[in-house]
Amino acid sequence: MFNQIEHNMVKYEVAGGQYYLEGYDPDNPLKIDDFHGNIDIFRSAINKKKACPILYRSGFLYSENGMRPILIKGIDREQTLLNVPSNILKNDRDVLSAYIGKIAAEQAHLSQGDQVLLRFRDNDGANNAIELSIDSIVHFPIQSIDLGQIWVDLESFQELSALQDQASIIVVDEELNISTDSWEYQGLDVMFADLLTWRAQELAGAYVMIAVFLGLVILTIFDTQILSIFKRKKEIGTLVAMGMREKAVVGLFALEGIMIGLVSIVAGSALGVPIVLYFQKHGINLGDMEGFGVNIMNILYLDFSMNSLWQVGIAVLVIVTLVSFLAAKRIAKMNIAQILKGK
Repeated sequence: MFNQIEHNMVKYEVAGGQYYLEGYDPDNPLKIDDFHGNIDIFRSAINKKKACPILYRSGFLYSENGMRPILIKGIDREQTLLNVPSNILKNDRDVLSAYIGKIAAEQAHLSQGDQVLLRFRDNDGANNAIELSIDSIVHFPIQSIDLGQIWVDLESFQELSALQDQASIIVVDEELNISTDSWEYQGLDVMFADLLTWRAQELAGAYVMIAVFLGLVILTIFDTQILSIFKRKKEIGTLVAMGMREKAVVGLFALEGIMIGLVSIVAGSALGVPIVLYFQKHGINLGDMEGFGVNIMNILYLDFSMNSLWQVGIAVLVIVTLVSFLAAKRIAKMNIAQILKGK
């Protein structure tokens, strides 16, 4: 789940990192209009499609269903850094071209082709109202670029906001070799800080569940192997009585345990791997997860690797071998006469 979220955030939102203005707080919506800076220093990277400026303004959307607050994001329609349909936007000052996420469209009861009224304050503090055309409704795989947001053409939005050559953040494919005191680079460690904290909290609980299941596996293997070997005490006693050394007896049953472990790995893989590969391709439907404000989609695709298979297989093999070794060693040390009598 976390790998899928990281992949989608890189592809649709953060790319290789972002540049923030000094003091900018993305979690403070009350100050969102105050932070914008000149992007001339990024002009070369923008022309090379290695940087994408985005301008934020808070506003209100008026439609037949009433008024609702909205975060307006102006994005360069020629950018290719982020996997969003910015190329459908038109440079039109009379009717502002826009696309909106599926969740935001459903919440605002908007459809493709609708024209609504958008109101926001420009940089001089004057109210600006313009007709807005919903040119596309996009099903984004993450909600952080969908909920309560609408995307418009950057150039048109800059003119309407009296913020020519200004942007709130700069998305880049990697840290740029530029010298500036106004903009500060935020790497993926910052972009994923909340996600990594969440991952650590969830993994703590996951490790407890893994320990519980592993304990059940060990108990099952131990009981099965102990029962199997103790039922064959006479066989072990006969081998010892015929002159087989204790080490040879223990090694024989340890080898048998290894063979059982290998067979179990092959049989378990034959049954489990096709199921895992199926869900890796088609995903697991988690139900309606959209709209919760978390970057989780309805369908979760399993992140499976051969390393996981080998780790589990080796763990099973070690457990089976150890149990067989300890059980056989204990029986081999027992009194031969009592063993042959079935005691």
